[in-house]
Amino acid sequence: MEFPGVYLEDMGLLALGTLKLTDKSLSFKSEKGGRSVTVAGDDIDGLKWQKLGNKPGLRVGVNDGNVHRFGGFKDADLERLQKFTDAHWSRPIEQSNLFIKGWSYGQAEVKGRNIEFSWEDKPIFEIPCTNVSNVTANKNEAVLEFHQNDNAQIALMEMRFHMPVDAETEEDVDKVEEFKKAVLAYAGLEAETEQPIVLLTDILCTTPRGRYDIKVYPTSIALHGKTYDYKIPIKSINRLFLVPHKDGRSVFFVLSLNPPIRQGQTRYSYLIMDFPKDEEQELELSLTDEQLEESNGALKRTMDGPIYKTVSVVFKAICNLKITEPGRFIGHSGTPAIQCTHRQNPGLLYPLEKGFLFIHKPAMYLRYEDVSSCHLARSDGGTVTRTVDFEVDMKSGGPIIFNTMEKEENNKLFDYLSKKNIKIRNPTRVDARAAESSDDEIDPYKAAVKAEGRKRDESDDDESTDEDYDLDKDLKDRKTKEKDSSEGSASEPDDEYDSGSEQDSSGTGESEPDSEEDVPSKKRKSDPKEKREKKEKKEKEGGKKGKKEKDPNAPKRAQSAYFHWFNANRLSLKEDGDSVADVAKKAGAKWKTLGAEDKKEWEAKAEKDKTRYETEMKEYRKSGGGGSSSSKPTTSSKKSSGPSTSKAISKEYISDSDDSDEEEKPKKKEKKAAPKEESEDEEEESEASDASDSD
Repeated sequence: MEFPGVYLEDMGLLALGTLKLTDKSLSFKSEKGGRSVTVAGDDIDGLKWQKLGNKPGLRVGVNDGNVHRFGGFKDADLERLQKFTDAHWSRPIEQSNLFIKGWSYGQAEVKGRNIEFSWEDKPIFEIPCTNVSNVTANKNEAVLEFHQNDNAQIALMEMRFHMPVDAETEEDVDKVEEFKKAVLAYAGLEAETEQPIVLLTDILCTTPRGRYDIKVYPTSIALHGKTYDYKIPIKSINRLFLVPHKDGRSVFFVLSLNPPIRQGQTRYSYLIMDFPKDEEQELELSLTDEQLEESNGALKRTMDGPIYKTVSVVFKAICNLKITEPGRFIGHSGTPAIQCTHRQNPGLLYPLEKGFLFIHKPAMYLRYEDVSSCHLARSDGGTVTRTVDFEVDMKSGGPIIFNTMEKEENNKLFDYLSKKNIKIRNPTRVDARAAESSDDEIDPYKAAVKAEGRKRDESDDDESTDEDYDLDKDLKDRKTKEKDSSEGSASEPDDEYDSGSEQDSSGTGESEPDSEEDVPSKKRKSDPKEKREKKEKKEKEGGKKGKKEKDPNAPKRAQSAYFHWFNANRLSLKEDGDSVADVAKKAGAKWKTLGAEDKKEWEAKAEKDKTRYETEMKEYRKSGGGGSSSSKPTTSSKKSSGPSTSKAISKEYISDSDDSDEEEKPKKKEKKAAPKEESEDEEEESEASDASDSD
């Protein structure tokens, strides 16, 4: 019989889960990995039907004095439970109504392991003694302080019981002191002077980090370090793990704690002890004969063997919990551990039978039933890499990612998750051949570096710096290349290459090369020396075009109506602390709000200013200012008296007229050509000068 949606009372927290009843036991399993309870049917002392959290509940008493309270039932569930318990456990369910009239007085007694406050044998409330963290006895008052559950929204901090002295009873009996002793007997608040069951000295702990002396008591554990001390109630331990380290030299013994222990604002939900695997030690247990019999032979007065085995057996008997060890998963390293990182913190991931355990920083346990899906992916998005990322999507939160996992673990983990029926978002197993060939694949960065090195070697081989330069041979080679290129590239545009020639006298825009060096050739490499000479040549001819200088005699441009208004109202708009941008923003907003009547004055001023600018501009241009001839100097072509000495001109490229200027920069088609009339006038002047020279 199962009852989903039932909650268990745990130190002020109502932990939601599922209650399951079988022929031999009663078990409760929390949904969020909290406290789990299992009670055998023969160990049940009594069952009561009473409210818990304003809903019907079931109170289960155990033979050892503990009490478990479950709530969230319906009224109709009572009849079903009654039939089941009568048939299988022979335990009837009693109706127990709480006394809720608001009385603040009654009898406070310790019954079993609980503090019960009642009036006329009607229970008002009860509190487990294990929830008490401290007891203080005054003259007529007992003060109880309680452990805090971090997950509970409302917590019980303190409670005071006033116990007046009864004149009829003997004065020698101190009720407060007797009450204190009864609570301490089951509260797990042993004094340090009491004898512990076992003392473990100089134990290495990874969480919290340090070496501690551990005293194990029947109801608590005390840790004493150089800086901090901790006290852990036995009831706060809900899971035990025993897993080996990947190196095979040590073993981790992990205690899951709820509520966690604190160190300032830091909380530790796991206590992780690190034991050397080969270390053996003999332990003497301070237990009575009755306690040894209750352990069913698991504990002995003297226990020897590997220290990690002995300690795990002691905690298993005291906490009455099972120890979770690695199951059938074996990774690529031959161990159940997978080396990885979480948030750049290195650790070990253990795929267990019912969940993932990560050690450490932060240590965590992820149950498979809380996992919605998993994802295995390359660390860098699919390129060649030696690691993979393992992403775990939780049902009640965001994903948890484990990085830098060895790629050999991919198939091992994939097969294990498939057997556990866990959904995998990319259900593709890495092929063994692909995994082997991935080592032989070229790293892209490495390949790029090698390619760059090969290019450098080739360029170094092409540059023969040690050989003498042969001009005749070079000219012959270039002539051959020029003939081949001229045949195949006659239809290409002239401005694709630097020809170094001006437009011919016909004005068609076709140009001829001045020398062999200016012949277009796609195959010929650019010589650094040639580039440097061209750069120096450009600098001599004028260099880069400088910024056009503004003429100080030019008239001032006309302003719009807005600027006339803005200049007049600038001071009224500006406030203390305003920047230029702030003032301009305010002015623009205010100008938009002005009406047509308000803008007439400034529009008239703008029109007047425009007339003024046009008049002054006409006078300025008449006086020679702003003309194209004055601002843009023209370069006249000089007559060439013979072949240039700086460059050798090939015979087939010598034209009939030697009027071209070799040093003038060639004009490109994108730029505007000079007017045709001016070029014709220059040709006529050139012919006249040639005729006068011949006369």
